[in-house]
Parts: sequence; C-alpha cells; structure tokens
Amino acid sequence: MSKSTTPCPLLPPVEDVEEYADLPWDDFGGPQRKFDRTEGIIDTVVGYSGSSDPTKYPNPTYRIIKDYAESIRIRFDPTKVTYSNVLSMFFTFHTPSNRGTQYRSAIFCLSQDQRQAAEEMKKTWKDAGKVIAIEDSSDFYRAEEYHQKYLSN
Repeated sequence: MSKSTTPCPLLPPVEDVEEYADLPWDDFGGPQRKFDRTEGIIDTVVGYSGSSDPTKYPNPTYRIIKDYAESIRIRFDPTKVTYSNVLSMFFTFHTPSNRGTQYRSAIFCLSQDQRQAAEEMKKTWKDAGKVIAIEDSSDFYRAEEYHQKYLSN
C-alpha cells in the first residue's frame, strides 16, 4: 500500500479527442464510480488539487493534505460527452460542503473555455442552492492506491 503521492500531469490528448475535468469532491469513491460508468468517460483518478501554493505544499497525502482539496480528475472524449455534461453530472450528484479546504465545493478550470462553461452552469444551479466556487486548477497529485477505484474493488 503506497503512502506517497505523485504529481499526475495531464497526458497529451490522443488525436485531440480527449479532455480533462478536475472536480473536488468530499468523497472519492462515489463520484469515481458514477463517472466510470458513463459513456464517453475514458478514465478517472482520484487525488488532491487546488492548492494556493503547490510549491510550498508539495506531495499531499490523505493524512497531510494542507490546503488541497480531495478531487477527481476525469479524462473524457468530448465527441461523446461534453464538458457541460460532466459539469451537469457534478452538480446533480455533488452536495456543497463548507467543511474546510479539504472538502470545499469548487470547480477547478483547466482553460478559459472551461471557466466560461462553469460560470454558465453555476448560474443555472445557483437557484437550486448549489453555490460552488470556480478556481483555476493547480497541480494534481494522484491519491494513494487504496483510494483508487475504492468502491469498484
């Protein structure tokens, strides 16, 4: 059982048919299983992202998370599922939390297009009481192996 984390860089797209979404969630296993069962989702990995200063707090772990949030990185095929579809799933299943930085409710954007889509989706869901911060994505660190596909094991 690995006790350390490693940076998880974005992999180059295969024939420009892959994109990524980074979404913090207060429960690794549940959303990972939901996304893994969705057509167009290529892969998911759980980890830690959203640090205000990744150089000050490198290599977070479940026990030493500092100002990172527990997150899921979703790799998807935009010809089968759009980023807006991914966000819609996020808003449908996510219950906003104010239980501190580790479990904060946010969307971590990897591009200006993602930020624009997130802002639009946020307006739609605000009336339902789902208040979510929109932040730029920071380094993503893969969580310990025992967290990966936890509910699928």
